[in-house]
Amino acid sequence: MKRSLVIGNANVGKTLFCLRFAAFLGLRQLRVFVERTDGKTEEKLLMVDDAQELLSGPDAHHTRDLQTIALSVPRGKSNRQLLLTDTTGLTDGIHPDAKIREAMAQTLSALTSAQVILHVVDAARLGSDSSGSGKSSAWKPVDDQLAEYGQSCGGYLILANKMDLPGAKAGYQQLCKRFGKHRVVPVSALYGGGFREVKQHVWRFA
Repeated sequence: MKRSLVIGNANVGKTLFCLRFAAFLGLRQLRVFVERTDGKTEEKLLMVDDAQELLSGPDAHHTRDLQTIALSVPRGKSNRQLLLTDTTGLTDGIHPDAKIREAMAQTLSALTSAQVILHVVDAARLGSDSSGSGKSSAWKPVDDQLAEYGQSCGGYLILANKMDLPGAKAGYQQLCKRFGKHRVVPVSALYGGGFREVKQHVWRFA
């Protein structure tokens, strides 16, 4: 079964996207496989609402293990199976917390074997921070590295998240300008905007 990796900075909405996207595809109960940095695995059976409360939160690096949901992506009369994996938020430089460093290393290791890479960016913060300058702390050097690697892979897609918030339209436009030859999909993890386009993308590579 092929893996779709959801990756990006901390607090860009990766976990919420994974859970809401699973709900969009019709799942109400999730079988979540947790791959810990020490090599141990754990399986959790959660309702979507419970999973959102348990797995997502406002603090940076709430996710410290790979968390995978098995999905069935429908299109017409056929379905394709896919593993949707949530990851630890990446940062520039060396993080002072050893556990977070291990979690980020685990994320980067998973990146090399993923068939689909969904690069989530906080478009609202990007648009609000830059104020037309094109510079924002919402887009970091690690994002440049992810984009460079991802564009060499067929399944790479940039998700301009938080389109429901002020500043997001400007952030989305900046991403489109920066990646004129690569597709950027505007999404709202909170409300499900853009999920149909994401489904079409992952179906192609599942």
